[in-house]
Amino acid sequence: MAYATIAQLRPYLPQVPELGQQLITVTGGPSGGTFTLTYEGVATSALAYSATATAVQTALRAIAGIGASGVSVRGRPGGPWTATFQGTLAQDAGPLALGTNSLTGGTTPSVAVEPATDDLLQDCLDRATGRVKEAMRTLLGDDTFDYVAYGAASTKIVISAPSYYFAIPAHQAGSVTLVEYQSASDPAAYTAIADQFLEESGRLYRAAGWGVDRYRVTAVWGYGPTPPDSIEQLTLELAVNIWRSRDKGGFTEIVGVEGSGGIRQIAGLNKQQQMDLENIANQLIHVGV
Repeated sequence: MAYATIAQLRPYLPQVPELGQQLITVTGGPSGGTFTLTYEGVATSALAYSATATAVQTALRAIAGIGASGVSVRGRPGGPWTATFQGTLAQDAGPLALGTNSLTGGTTPSVAVEPATDDLLQDCLDRATGRVKEAMRTLLGDDTFDYVAYGAASTKIVISAPSYYFAIPAHQAGSVTLVEYQSASDPAAYTAIADQFLEESGRLYRAAGWGVDRYRVTAVWGYGPTPPDSIEQLTLELAVNIWRSRDKGGFTEIVGVEGSGGIRQIAGLNKQQQMDLENIANQLIHVGV
């Protein structure tokens, strides 16, 4: 599952017309019969279930609203066919639709028409999602991490400042089952809090207050079933880059030397994007030891 949708991506790529390319697919496995297509209410001549791309192109160009050079059709006999609109229609084409369905044989045979660029945009989103996921798995050291799925309940050590409210890392609402406070330090020991606490907007409230620094909390951690807005935005930005650069670069862990310490870079991201990703990762890892 991608971390963003085609509908969210389209405003970032206004140069990619939604209907500039349309995919025409015969469905249901017909063995005979014909169908027509319509454009702005005008129907083509009857097309055989096994029509060639040239036949579909000729039929579409016979519609006055398309004209003799308004569309180019490619595909194999019987489809699917990709109708690529040309000239002024490249940016301003209307939708094709099934007109008359006289197909026979098969199972409920019909013809489907959809924007051909949707598959390409979805591929960009899937690749961008994969890069974000790969980077987060590297940052978290967790090869199974995914924003769209909560994992099993586990225990984290969390640091808190004295207050009535105790903010904890991203987790499934209502999943906190145990809170323990550090009751000894050498060696470390933890004792369960017996009185009740209230979970509210990602924080725990306790009438007696949270007075120590270190707690152990058991919950289902993560952001599932949907990623945070910042990850959605990062996915869209990367998908745009993939579309424009034809998949140039990617996430790569590069370790170099800066002064006396190591540095880490994730190729394909600018510095702000790297910081955003690392900040989100920090909300999911242990914040104490």
